Amino acid sequence: MIPFYALYPSMMQPEPLAWMVDPSSLDEEAKILAVLKILHRLRMMFMDLILHSISHRLSMETWREGFFWSKVLVQFLNVLSTDELAIAMLVDEVDTQMEATKHIFHMSPKDVTHKLLLSFNLNTLLTEPLQETTLLLCHILLSAMQMVRAV
Repeated sequence: MIPFYALYPSMMQPEPLAWMVDPSSLDEEAKILAVLKILHRLRMMFMDLILHSISHRLSMETWREGFFWSKVLVQFLNVLSTDELAIAMLVDEVDTQMEATKHIFHMSPKDVTHKLLLSFNLNTLLTEPLQETTLLLCHILLSAMQMVRAV
């Protein structure tokens, strides 16, 4: 196995823990700290990794499904529910996304024409624009629908 730093010599040498220790001998905390150190040296935040892995990229499909179909998002939201600052930040972000959807729903009676009614497509007029505008809210609602309590 070629160490990552061998491919990119300009980067600093990684922590020995990340490359020279059998991962099965480490506890979960040590593994997570090693990954966080690697991300830090790559100048990435852990949220960059999460957001990229749940994106709609075809290469991320397996990771995305794993995130939403497991209990990970529920556990993440449970942690957030105990942190008042995190709740405030989450509410602010959802509020911002909801404000950005106003133009999708704004329509005057003049806009409702015979041509619009004949060509009406719920997916292109509402679903797709809402999914693009309210990513966080969609993720929260998707997770809530998958919870046992929601059934």
